[in-house]
Amino acid sequence: MNIAIKPFSTPGGYYVYNRETNGILSVDLNEYEMFQRIYKKVATDEDHANLKTFQERGFRIESKLKKIEHPQNKFIDFHLENKIEKITLQVTQDCNLRCAYCSYSGGYDQRTHSNKMMSYETMQKSVDFLMQRSMNSKRVDIGFYGGEPLLMFHRIKKLFTYIEQTYPYKEISYSLTTNGTIFTDKVIDFLSEKGVNVTISIDGPKEIHDKNRVFKNNEGSFDLIMKNLEKIRENHPSFFKKISFSTVIAPGNDYKCVDDFYNASEVMEDNLIFTSSVNEFNSKDEVTYDEQYFVTYNLQKMRMLLAMLGFLDEEKISKLFTQTKVLIGQFHDDLGKLAGLGEIGHPGGPCIPGARRPMVDVDGNLFPCERVSESSDNMKIGNIESGFDLEKVKGILNIGQITEQECLNCWNFLNCAICAVATDDTTIFSRKEKLNRCRGEMNETLSMLETICLLKENGFDFEKESQYG
Repeated sequence: MNIAIKPFSTPGGYYVYNRETNGILSVDLNEYEMFQRIYKKVATDEDHANLKTFQERGFRIESKLKKIEHPQNKFIDFHLENKIEKITLQVTQDCNLRCAYCSYSGGYDQRTHSNKMMSYETMQKSVDFLMQRSMNSKRVDIGFYGGEPLLMFHRIKKLFTYIEQTYPYKEISYSLTTNGTIFTDKVIDFLSEKGVNVTISIDGPKEIHDKNRVFKNNEGSFDLIMKNLEKIRENHPSFFKKISFSTVIAPGNDYKCVDDFYNASEVMEDNLIFTSSVNEFNSKDEVTYDEQYFVTYNLQKMRMLLAMLGFLDEEKISKLFTQTKVLIGQFHDDLGKLAGLGEIGHPGGPCIPGARRPMVDVDGNLFPCERVSESSDNMKIGNIESGFDLEKVKGILNIGQITEQECLNCWNFLNCAICAVATDDTTIFSRKEKLNRCRGEMNETLSMLETICLLKENGFDFEKESQYG
């Protein structure tokens, strides 16, 4: 009998997460201990008899899952020919900054800075490639990525004219990720006029930001970015409100200082802020964080939970946790929305490579997204001239097959976020690397389950969406 459950407890109760229903069952202590023995595969005959009574009461627990295959595997060619939603253009591999942790910094196996730039012809062909393969997508997004994409502003501007003249019937949004240092008046006016969704990288106060985000001469970039932000805010207030900020918390940086910077900022008080850690995939050196980082992080998370329960003013919540609060609500809303797994399924991690957010590099090669290694033949899924390599796409989509037996029995099957990028060593998709990441994924899901139960135990009402959305 294949049973995929995870018993867990909080200070206020005992619970069992059930993969078959993607739901949480509240149990008493004796039942919890029984499920623990079942989970650890040391169940007694009496435990199995008691389990049967749960099943007779409608608690589906025995899994039918027998084979790992992504549900979209049979339809992948349709998605790639008709339902591409977004395309990201790597318009240059050059940048005017030399950020210490950048994936182009030389500290990664995948990329290095170069003076290579995407030709206008390749940019135009990339847009045509998207438009020809998005007939069933109501809206598409075109993203500009680098290096620093605004080094190619003249070509980006020209491309907008081509798109508007050639595809006036298509609903299109635009996005651009920038370091925020190349905002001339012409650039600002253009991005504002076109309604481009801009994300600016800034890592906190000057003393932290300038440790890593420096120009080629090693001078910090903070002062110039803040000067540009003030200019945008003054001359284009509506455009400024839509700008989001991306903050990388690098090892050794003071999380609390970053948090205090955003909480005290009058410039960025209404903007969305996204945080991330330093990318560890394909890094030549191990990326490690000290104990103080985790202490500060957990303290701020606790303050967020207290505020959600009404024990702390909302103003006391760290702005760095805005998205975390939303994710908790979304995770809760997804619980129980499953009719039961069939005999064929796939862990939750992979998106549909090539359809969700493909990246075109400066040479016109296609990759699943901008996070993957461009030096990996595994990840090169085609070219805008020849189209997609379906076999490679399917290999990435069905990455769970390299750990099939473990996935079939895993309680975290539905909530696993491991995708091919975490398993790619640029020569093969590594079974060992994938299994190494399983424990971290399980801990992430378990933490979310415990958080939801703790909130409910203390009276939080998830039905009132406004409380977390």
